[in-house]
Amino acid sequence: MNPIWPTLGESLMELGKRCGAVYICPKAGGVRKGPLVAYAGKDSQGRNYVGELYFNFRKIEVHPKAVEAFASMALLKLRSEGLLETFDTICGIPQGGRTFGEMLALIADKKFAYADKKPKPTVAGKKQEYTWDLSQFEFEPGERIAIAEDVFNNFQNTDNTLTEIAATGADVVLLVGALNRSSTYDRYYTPKNGLFAGKPIPVVASICTSYPEFVQDDPAVATDVAIGNVEFEVKKNWARLCAFMDAKP
Repeated sequence: MNPIWPTLGESLMELGKRCGAVYICPKAGGVRKGPLVAYAGKDSQGRNYVGELYFNFRKIEVHPKAVEAFASMALLKLRSEGLLETFDTICGIPQGGRTFGEMLALIADKKFAYADKKPKPTVAGKKQEYTWDLSQFEFEPGERIAIAEDVFNNFQNTDNTLTEIAATGADVVLLVGALNRSSTYDRYYTPKNGLFAGKPIPVVASICTSYPEFVQDDPAVATDVAIGNVEFEVKKNWARLCAFMDAKP
C-alpha cells in the first residue's frame, strides 16, 4: 500500500474515507445491512451507546501526510480562535490522540507528552475501557496542558482523563482532536467532577460534525440490539465491518 496524501480541495472526511477510516452502517430500504457499532459512553444502566458511524483514526495514523492534514486544520482553528498561545504542552491520549497530538505539537512548536494505556477489567461482550498512566513524564505545577484525542464522542470519559492529569499538578486548558461528533459540546466542555469541575474548557477539532448515538432500547436501534447486530470490538473486526459496506445491495 502506498502512503496516502491529501489532494487539493479534498475535505478531511473524504480523506478519512480514502484512508479506510470511516464506517457507515449500510442500509437498504431503511433496513440495516451491517452492524451498529458501540461507543465508549454508557447509559444509566451501564450499557454502551451505539450508532451507525465509526471514525477509526488508526487507519489514518499509517499515513503521516494525512495525519498532518488533520493537525494542520486544528492548528488553523487554534490560531483563528486565539487559543494557540494559551497552552504549553500537548498531552496525547492513546492511541490515535498520541499520533495526532505529536504531529500537532511538531507543527505548533509545543512540548509533547503522552499517556500510557492500561486496560481495566472488562466484562465479555462490552467495549474495553482503559486508565491512563502519566508516570513517565514530569509536569511543572500549573503547566498548561492541551489534551489531544483522535475522536471526541460524548465526553463521558473526559472527567476521568482530567482527574488523572490533575494529579500531576498540571492545568488542563484545552481539548483538541481530529473529530468531534458530539451534538452537545461543540465549542466548550464544562467538567462535572474533579479539580476542574465548573471550569469551561475550549474544544477544538479538525472536523466538528455531530452524529447521533442511541441507548440500546431506543426504538431506532432496539431490533438490531435484540438480534445481536452490534459490533463491540470495532477495531479488532474492522475488516468485517468494511466488508459490509463493500457488499452489493
